Amino acid sequence: MRPQNDNASPAVLHFPRRNILSPREASHYLGIHPFYLRAMKWLRCGPKPISINRQTLYTEAELRTFRLGLLGAVGVEEHGGPYRETHGHAMAEAAGEETATPAADPLLVLLSANLIRRRAIGVSLWGLLVLGIGIDLILF
Repeated sequence: MRPQNDNASPAVLHFPRRNILSPREASHYLGIHPFYLRAMKWLRCGPKPISINRQTLYTEAELRTFRLGLLGAVGVEEHGGPYRETHGHAMAEAAGEETATPAADPLLVLLSANLIRRRAIGVSLWGLLVLGIGIDLILF
């Protein structure tokens, strides 16, 4: 008989009152394309990932905080404000249809693309500054 906590069991973990999501599920939760979530991870400007068994996972609380931070940065409230989230997946389930691709949230797609663009420009400008200083020190 195997113990319950051996490493041969499936990699699904259940924590009490904490949902752990894969990158695909996390991008679906945020309403963005998985590439945007991966780019935010590379640039270190997205939700903070956790690593379990060398897998990148996200907590639902961290994703919610990140989402509310993006929406709050432009002065939009998720609940009770002018912005109301529409879930194409939830509407399709209510109608009895199955959707292969989740519906993207247009506002969060724009906000995350802007965040990625600003961070990439900042990283490239700082990189060019360090490269210029390095070349200056080598030549003189």
